[in-house]
Amino acid sequence: MVVSGRSRVTDRNGYKRSTLQRSGKVTPGDLNFRQFGQDGFPGWWRYRTRDMEIHPRSLGDTLGDLIAVLGKVWRPLLLPALISSVVVALVSYVVLAQTGALEVIELITTDPERFETLSEEVLFDLLIDMSTGFVAVAIISVLLYGFLYLVAARAVGQVLSDPPVEASTTSASLRLFLPWLGMAALIYGAVVIGFIFFVIPAVWIAISVSMATPIMGIEEVGPMNAIRRSFSLVKGNWWETFGFLVLVGLIGGTATQFIQLFALPMFLIGTPSVAFGLTIALSLAGQGLIMAAIAVAIAIWYLNLRARAEGPFSLQVS
Repeated sequence: MVVSGRSRVTDRNGYKRSTLQRSGKVTPGDLNFRQFGQDGFPGWWRYRTRDMEIHPRSLGDTLGDLIAVLGKVWRPLLLPALISSVVVALVSYVVLAQTGALEVIELITTDPERFETLSEEVLFDLLIDMSTGFVAVAIISVLLYGFLYLVAARAVGQVLSDPPVEASTTSASLRLFLPWLGMAALIYGAVVIGFIFFVIPAVWIAISVSMATPIMGIEEVGPMNAIRRSFSLVKGNWWETFGFLVLVGLIGGTATQFIQLFALPMFLIGTPSVAFGLTIALSLAGQGLIMAAIAVAIAIWYLNLRARAEGPFSLQVS
């Protein structure tokens, strides 16, 4: 199989699919459209021959491929995404309530004049409580959504594997979760250190290691190997990777804003603290689905970077 002008899949002799079909050089058994049908996948994996290969794609084509892949992996992702978002929402509400963050929010929204008259000492204590609550929520979100990223990577890998893998994506992700925690600690530590010294090193590190999670999920390598491989794949494609992640983040952020807009009427229900909790719950529920879609996009970009670095390849997931 070779790469044509638009990275279309062809056989080893360079025949495009239409040529193959017209010439009779393949039989119906040679073109296997999996269980998804003829139009199941566009671009670099639309048609499988006996040796299906993944080819490099442009940024725009990769975004187009994302829609097709989401249509094939949404089932194994739906339940983990909803569970992650619901758990994050519930734990967030409890944490914010226990730390007093909700009381601060209620005070600001219901009695701003009283809030302005508080002494610096009391105000400082309230802000510390609020900050503690939001930091705890952020840590919980990282853990649960990190697991969701692993599930998404496994789902993409198993669907595009040659041959396809039917094993549980959740079970495989649970097996990799502890190593992922170690890797996440290293990455976030490095990024924080980068921010302490200067912003640019932190951004460079964050983009360079952004493929580590899909690498671990699909290739099942250890934390250090995943980090090194991410650096290697992103090298030479840093700016395009940066642009892709920013674009995907903007799309996801816009979708999240729409969800929060629909959640605003919740403030008409009950007290401000209850309304705020309900708004957070609804927003995070939608955010779970959006995070799953972003995770799929990053996994697809990893495959694209791998094809650019190593040439067309057949993905094999155990």
